[in-house]
Amino acid sequence: MSPDLWIVVAIAALAGGAVFSTLFQSLRDLSRAALEEIAVIRNKPNGSARVEQILGDVDGHATAIALPRIVCTLVVAIALVLWISNIRGEPSPTPIDGFLGVGVASLLLWLFGVVLPTAIARHAGEATVYAWSPVIRLAYILSRPFQAVARVMDEAVRRLSGKGDQDEAEALQDEILSVVEEASEEGQFDRVERDMIEAVVKFRDKTVAQVMTPRIDIEAMEFSNDLSEVAKTIRNVGHSRIPVYEGDLDHIVGIFYVKDLMKWLAGDHAGGSRGGRTFDLRAVARPALFVPETKTIRELLTELLKKRVHIAIVADEFGGTAGLVTIEDIVEEVFGDIQDEYESGNDESPEIKVLPAQRTAEADARAYIDDVNAELRSLGIEIPESEDYDTLGGFVTVTLGRIPLKGESFAADGVRVTVLMAEPTRVTRVRIEPATPSSIPEPAPANPDESRPESEP
Repeated sequence: MSPDLWIVVAIAALAGGAVFSTLFQSLRDLSRAALEEIAVIRNKPNGSARVEQILGDVDGHATAIALPRIVCTLVVAIALVLWISNIRGEPSPTPIDGFLGVGVASLLLWLFGVVLPTAIARHAGEATVYAWSPVIRLAYILSRPFQAVARVMDEAVRRLSGKGDQDEAEALQDEILSVVEEASEEGQFDRVERDMIEAVVKFRDKTVAQVMTPRIDIEAMEFSNDLSEVAKTIRNVGHSRIPVYEGDLDHIVGIFYVKDLMKWLAGDHAGGSRGGRTFDLRAVARPALFVPETKTIRELLTELLKKRVHIAIVADEFGGTAGLVTIEDIVEEVFGDIQDEYESGNDESPEIKVLPAQRTAEADARAYIDDVNAELRSLGIEIPESEDYDTLGGFVTVTLGRIPLKGESFAADGVRVTVLMAEPTRVTRVRIEPATPSSIPEPAPANPDESRPESEP
């Protein structure tokens, strides 16, 4: 064969390899949102349909493109070896021809199969995928017999690695979190930015139960048509939206908005009446929205915005009240604390105070176990974690199987915990210190009713 023909074959294969390498790299680094936006802007016939099919199996399309890329790479190397052999006048390729041909092919493939495709994928990857989407789809269709083999190998490797089943969304979430962590370590993000990005990524998985205000901390008002009692409750509670109940918190009848009272008060209504009518809390209160604990906060946010309400009551599996959740709670998962217009602004996170000299720590029982353990590392101890509780107070209650009294102490997993403050319905403050080998749970007083403390302020 003529040397000129071999060089033409090599150049054609190199060009094809560059195209397929660019498509492969672009698919690997693809931004789904950017590709969908390009499809909408350009609005070509069948363009959006092809994009949707590609996004349905990005890995499969990348694998399909890899096959012709490999073929082009081999053709480039072989054609260059034969071309060099021909121009040197050899009847058949020699080791020298092979060495020279592979060397030249390696350099060209590095430039046009790695460097150039990587640059294009980084700066115009989505546009390239959209422009070449017919070729990508054709390669995918032709490679279907090989796709089954690829899936079998992928599944085999997954099982050998010990990883469990993971859907595409979970895999993408893990990948994003990994990239964010690496970028944070390199100084590209500060801690606030990193926490915000992680909160956005994890947003889809969080449930209402994870962000709600628990029942024990709900500040509500008992149903009453006495305007002075309502005003007193508003002053004491200090919130702009207050649940209204009859009898107990399991029977919430509505949500009272302070601004609705302001509207009612507009006019002459001395003595708790307006236009001859007495104040009726049931008429002023708005209907309560009830949601299950298992609902995701993304679903809840959509529902709250759709119904134009700001607060929902969280119901447990038995129909009782488990807590309440607001739009504010959901937004705070991403942006941090946001104060209500009636809040004083001096609320602080649960205090955790470590005393290294005494090898002890004192903490608000509302503190989360993760936060407590982060502070306890300096003492060489930690609170055991469990799915049964999230806070320090939960750990105490679950471990003892009851709400303890002030002054009670117990040891568990190398840690001694002493209840410093307690209310009839919960623990409020504890002391934590290393346990001695002889530490055993101390018995409760003989008559709990006599020794149970009054509610701490």
